[in-house]
Amino acid sequence: MLTCVYHPIDDVRVVEEDEAERLRASGVWFDSPTEAKQYRLKVEEEIKNESKDEVPKAKSKGKTL
Repeated sequence: MLTCVYHPIDDVRVVEEDEAERLRASGVWFDSPTEAKQYRLKVEEEIKNESKDEVPKAKSKGKTL
């Protein structure tokens, strides 16, 4: 049977159920576009937080040299 799987940045795919299970097992394909969007927002937020944490470290290293 055909089913849809959704990715945070790729287009939706229509695949056979066994392929859909394999894609969902990878952790970045989802059953609904809402789940994919939530995952994308979570990852973007983590990246923003990493960037904020790295900037002060880089500035402090430059001052001590």
